[in-house]
Amino acid sequence: MKRCIVGLVVLSLVFSMFVGFSSVSFAQKKYNEAPMLAELVKAGKLPPVEERLPKKPFLVGPGVLLPKGDLDFEVGKYGGTMRLIHHMPDLELSFFIMNNEPLVSCPGITGANIQGNIVESYKVSPDWKTFIFKLREGLKWSDGVPVTTEDVQFTYEDFLLNEQLTPFFPTYLRSGNRSDGKPMKLEIIDKYTFSISFDEPYGGFLTQLAINGWRSYTDLLKPKHYLKQFHIKYTPADKMEPFLKEEKLSKDEWNKLFHLRDCTIWEMAQKYAVHMPYLTPWIPVQITTQYKVLERNPYYFKVDTAGNQLPYIDKLASTLVSDLEMANLRIIAGEADHSYEYATFKNMPLYLQNAEKGNYHVILYDLHRTTADPVLNLTYPDPTWRKIVRDVRFRRALNMAINRKELIETVYYGYASPPTSVPSEYNPKKAEQILDSIGLNKRDKDGWRLGPDGKRFTIEIEYFVHFEEQKMTAELVAEYWKKIGIMTTTKVIEPGLWGQRLGANELKATMYMWTHDRRLWWAIWTSGADYWGPLWHIWIRTKGKSGEEPPEEVKKYYDTLSKLYLVPPTERSKVREAFIRSIYDNIWWFITVEDLKYPVVVSNNLGNVAKKGYGIAAQFAGEIYFFKK
Repeated sequence: MKRCIVGLVVLSLVFSMFVGFSSVSFAQKKYNEAPMLAELVKAGKLPPVEERLPKKPFLVGPGVLLPKGDLDFEVGKYGGTMRLIHHMPDLELSFFIMNNEPLVSCPGITGANIQGNIVESYKVSPDWKTFIFKLREGLKWSDGVPVTTEDVQFTYEDFLLNEQLTPFFPTYLRSGNRSDGKPMKLEIIDKYTFSISFDEPYGGFLTQLAINGWRSYTDLLKPKHYLKQFHIKYTPADKMEPFLKEEKLSKDEWNKLFHLRDCTIWEMAQKYAVHMPYLTPWIPVQITTQYKVLERNPYYFKVDTAGNQLPYIDKLASTLVSDLEMANLRIIAGEADHSYEYATFKNMPLYLQNAEKGNYHVILYDLHRTTADPVLNLTYPDPTWRKIVRDVRFRRALNMAINRKELIETVYYGYASPPTSVPSEYNPKKAEQILDSIGLNKRDKDGWRLGPDGKRFTIEIEYFVHFEEQKMTAELVAEYWKKIGIMTTTKVIEPGLWGQRLGANELKATMYMWTHDRRLWWAIWTSGADYWGPLWHIWIRTKGKSGEEPPEEVKKYYDTLSKLYLVPPTERSKVREAFIRSIYDNIWWFITVEDLKYPVVVSNNLGNVAKKGYGIAAQFAGEIYFFKK
């Protein structure tokens, strides 16, 4: 492994100036393990637990994984299989959430109090340009192979810098958090220490690693010993031929093979995940469309305050359901130990009525995002459509026609508030006056407004149902817009088709479900533009090589968003307000509500479940769930 001597000298000189932080770790001579692993050790199939853990495991106790007050932490018991459900064949969200292990982490999802996680510690230069990370010595992949900076170097040099595998170097790993910023520089200091540096201050970089985009370690740390067999630099194409033939790929398509076998945390429910080494609490052992099973990782790096290696639960098992209705039938029957986001307010009476029989209870958590916001595609390839929807006065009129008070009561049973990030005034008469004033004052014989081309102007909302609230909101909004003369239709389409059409810029309008809580500065509406301005988003992401150049106001939107991640925490509030102002003034999409609550149905047998706070944060801490009986 190459080492930069000059870099080491410079780093040693400035190291004492860096602000550092270690994770909550400890080392002891004796640890405890799950009975199923103890049997494997006894049979000689696994080394002792002390040899499987790093020298300083991550110590889990009160206030470490979740903010103090959200959870009454207790040392759990080993064993059991957690029953889950999923409705998309190749995606199990609970698998992803409960196994998400970033390089650094923070209690909950606020982005505050960042601590080591996969890395034991980190240091930051005073100018926020250089970040030094130290991996846990003795940390191992789930197949027992040690984790070292060779894995980091492989990920950087052979994956991120390889244009066949990474055509567009990630924006968040560039200086300025801009698509045209210089890519980060990696320096390998020793077997366990590495640095990442930028040529501009990057005040939000640690938060990017810890929580933004729910990123896991896999962005910067991949198992070289496993993946090099699918990389042309290390394995000639003829040796990859059996794998290539299996996927019906040619020799020059090795990069596609690599991506198929490089299963990230998002892809743990896909078939090749069973071969991938992980650093997660559980690892895939059985993956089919109908039934997916993860089993405890014998080399997982966390322990509790009693020295018990986590996780407590032996297995996660998820069964495919055909739709959301079937999901709720299973929930009501007590056939799922955790409902994640499948439970709905509409079914609350049924949940409560069957709680005793199903041996479960309902928790009302804070939802970190919205579930149903209408979006107009401002780059849809129709000149008449563009002329109308790009006029902010048109968007203001539509926004003013949404009766949020009624929507909150009807869809969310009162467990939400009108948004402050866009105007929430309800005034359909004024909305009609605005539409008349911008030239949409002519109507056809049925009373629908005509566009400048003399044809009926129609908004077609096409979406797939991930949450029940999407369908209810889409239908309500369609009625609100019809009342001001805008013909609006709704159509539910299959998820795969929806994804294809979104990617091909073929959707005029759809439903967005990722408007994040305004309190989460790191995530406030970072992805919306790929829905409301797909071609502009591509142009920004590809530095103008593809897509369509956006207007100045959209460029300003992106610039302000990038700046939000660059400034020190003391300056973040001012930038955040400027970004929210852009959304408020332009109404890029129609944020319907904020401060949402949502119900989660949880088995009475499940322990260490947060009693309040963000629901997704509670499930991020899934390694401490345990069965009381």
